[in-house]
Amino acid sequence: MEPDPATDRVAIRASESRIEFFLAGAFSLLVGGTLAYVHHLFAPIVPPSPLWGWTIFTTLVVASMIGLPLSVYLLKPDDATVVRVFAPLGKVVAVLFDLAVASSVWALLPYASEALQLLMVVFYAATISGQVISTAEAIENIVFGVVSIFGSAAIFFLLNPSPYSTPLALFLVAFGTLMVGVAIVLKVAIRSAIAARLRAEAASKDLTAALAEVNKARNSKTRIIAAATHDLRQPLQAAALFFNRVAADAGIEQTDAVARARLAFDEAADLLDRLLDQLRLDSGVIVPAAEQLDLSDLLGRICDETTPICAASGFVLRCVPGQYHATGDPHLVLRVLRNLIHNAVRHSRGTRLLIGARRAGPMVRVYVIDDGRGIPAGHSESMFVEFAGEGPDWSTGNGSGLGLPSSRRMAQLMGGQLEHDARWRRGAAFYLQLPGAS
Repeated sequence: MEPDPATDRVAIRASESRIEFFLAGAFSLLVGGTLAYVHHLFAPIVPPSPLWGWTIFTTLVVASMIGLPLSVYLLKPDDATVVRVFAPLGKVVAVLFDLAVASSVWALLPYASEALQLLMVVFYAATISGQVISTAEAIENIVFGVVSIFGSAAIFFLLNPSPYSTPLALFLVAFGTLMVGVAIVLKVAIRSAIAARLRAEAASKDLTAALAEVNKARNSKTRIIAAATHDLRQPLQAAALFFNRVAADAGIEQTDAVARARLAFDEAADLLDRLLDQLRLDSGVIVPAAEQLDLSDLLGRICDETTPICAASGFVLRCVPGQYHATGDPHLVLRVLRNLIHNAVRHSRGTRLLIGARRAGPMVRVYVIDDGRGIPAGHSESMFVEFAGEGPDWSTGNGSGLGLPSSRRMAQLMGGQLEHDARWRRGAAFYLQLPGAS
């Protein structure tokens, strides 16, 4: 979405005004307390008429300084209203406040001692400093305040000579110039910070919308592919059953063509299973049900299940389960081990396969080791990249590239890990690491 410069300017100016109103409200409370103190100091020495006239006028201005931010807080106007209505009102109130403070120079200082005059100079300096902090954006207001307050005080001291008159006048001029410079720097910094925040918020909204669209498209695609994959499995399974029935009736169970056809059916079914696993992982529907596992029983089951498959492919399977317990989801553990055994049978070109367990600190590792060609150096992590291929002959891109990545994600869901043990040199060794259990 292309930014609108006019809209951005309004938003920046409104943000500046809201900040100013908040700071001005807090500053007004301090000014109100100072006003009461100044009235108390000058009450014994200033005639009632000028003193109360100044006090009442300044009180009304301070009340408006408190009421304006409060109305913004309660009404919560939009950016355009803030810029069009409240910001100009804020400038008018700031001018009235500067006039009120400047009038104190002529209403109060003529009756004050030198010590009290110096105290009032401190009050003027604090007033301008507070105005710079609370209304840094309105440079013209700050310049007006410096000229009206510091200018009046400087002229007063020059018209009433004393040992401190000239130094005080020079101090007021220099300090006022410094405050204007500080206000300019603050204005640039505040405006830049607000603009950066608005850009970040706009970018965050755009990113959130884009991610929502991506997730929606991904979820739709996932549902479509999952449905298609599920629908493909049914005719494939039916074809495999019909083929086995025809082969049995024809008495050709042992021919090479029949064995290859059965292998093709098994490969297609396994590929669909892996694709479904990947889709379930992507959609987040796989939630592991952790429980304490007797690995001796679990590995015995997987060995009994896969021994015929290994034998049909010329592998001798040996199972050494040991007496170990771990924590995990039995269905996911079996799925991971089936994937590892399937990869070894399909890709290793070996003749022997070992499944065993051992403890590794607080964890338990279940190993699947073959005596085949092994994994080329430098490919220990590449094998776990989706669609990179899983076969040891990486130049041919063998494998779908789904089994190992999906298996690792299942292991991580159970609080474990799936790794290739690169130290094993006589074939390939993979292990599923799970949290141990007593």
